[in-house]
Amino acid sequence: MNKKWYGLSLLLILVFVLAACSPQAAATQVMEDEIMEEEVMAEDEEMEESEDEMAEDVEMDSEDEMMDEEMALTNFVVRIENTGAAEGLTVLAPGAYELNDHPVSFFTPGEADRGEGLESLAEDGDPSVLVGTINQMMADMDDDMDEGIMSFVSNVFNTPVGADAPGPAGPGAAYEFDIAAYPGQYLTFATMFVHSNDWFFAPDQEGIALFDADGVALSGDITELVYLWNAGTEVDQTPGEGADQPPSQSGPNTGEAENGLVSLVEGFSDYQILVTITPQ
Repeated sequence: MNKKWYGLSLLLILVFVLAACSPQAAATQVMEDEIMEEEVMAEDEEMEESEDEMAEDVEMDSEDEMMDEEMALTNFVVRIENTGAAEGLTVLAPGAYELNDHPVSFFTPGEADRGEGLESLAEDGDPSVLVGTINQMMADMDDDMDEGIMSFVSNVFNTPVGADAPGPAGPGAAYEFDIAAYPGQYLTFATMFVHSNDWFFAPDQEGIALFDADGVALSGDITELVYLWNAGTEVDQTPGEGADQPPSQSGPNTGEAENGLVSLVEGFSDYQILVTITPQ
C-alpha cells in the first residue's frame, strides 16, 4: 500500500472515532441506559405486585379456611327430663327454644313481661305466641339487613319422647329437640312449671353458650344453668293447689293479674328436672 492510501485510511479511522465519541453519541448511549433501567424497574414492580397478589390470595384462602372451620355446624340433642316422683309436683308444659348468634332473650330479670308471649307460656303452657312473635321480629330485622340472619332458629317443643301427640311431660317423661349450631351461638328455652300460676324453667337472659373459647362443644348435664322463674304476670297460689293453675282452672288466662316483674322463684325447691345436651 502506498503512503497516500495509508494516510487516507488513518484519516477515515480518526473520523469514525471522533464521531463515536461525539456528545450526540454519548447522549444516545445515556438514553439507552435509562430505557434499560426503566424496563428493569418495571419488571421488578411487576414481580413485587405479583408476589403481593399471591400473598393476599394465600391470606384470603387462610381466612376462608378459618371461617369454614368456625362455621362448621355441630348437631346437638337437647333433653329436658322430668325426674320427679309419680306423686310429685313436677309437670312440664310444651315450651319454646331459640338459637342465634345474639340471643333474643325471652325476658329481662327485674323488668315486667314484654307482652310478646311469655305470659301465655308461663301461665297456660302455650309457647306458640312467643315463638310467633320472635320469628316475626327476626324476619323484620332480616328485611333491614343486607345479609340474612345466619342460622337463626325459634320453634316449639311440645311432644314428649315416645308420645303420639303434644302434651305435658309428667314424671319420667321428657322433651327433646335437635339444633345445629356453630361456635359463637347461644341457646335459650322456656317451659312452664305446670303446678303454678306463672312459673317457668329457663336459662338466664344471656342464654347458654354452646361452645367454649376454644370451640369445644358443650356436652352433658347442664341443669345448673337452668333456673325456676316467676313471670310476675299472675298472682301466685300455693303450688299444686291453686284454682287458677292449669290442672284446675276453667280456661286460659283466668287468674288475677299481678302486674309484677320477672324474678327468680325463692323459697321453693320441690321440683326435679334434668337438662342435658349431647353433641352428635
